[in-house]
Amino acid sequence: MKKIEKIIVAVILVLSLMSIGFTMLQKPSHSNGKILIKVDNQKVKEIPLNQSPESKIYDFQFHGNTGYVESKNGQVRILEMSKDLCPNGICSDTGWIDKPYQSIVCLPNKIIITIEGDKDDAIDVIP
Repeated sequence: MKKIEKIIVAVILVLSLMSIGFTMLQKPSHSNGKILIKVDNQKVKEIPLNQSPESKIYDFQFHGNTGYVESKNGQVRILEMSKDLCPNGICSDTGWIDKPYQSIVCLPNKIIITIEGDKDDAIDVIP
């Protein structure tokens, strides 16, 4: 390889790494977002998305039990439930979600937690 070819490859590599880093560092922009909690496909609770760095914990009812979600910095997660309610704990292992197209699902309890954002946050599809 000639020196100029090495420089071109290096520049392309740096630019591609910068673009990847930029997209990973972007914060979600849904300031009016809401946390939507559904059980058996029925809405049981709608909570404003907490944008502050302080953690807030909200409870919700499902099948005679109580579940808890935590929200901070425009993110939400479900807190761990006992093993008799959720044996595998996949829903709590999902971690934080912060985009309207992400969801947390607890299959044994039929719980779905999503973020409902502004219309600008929705995924665009061109037919």
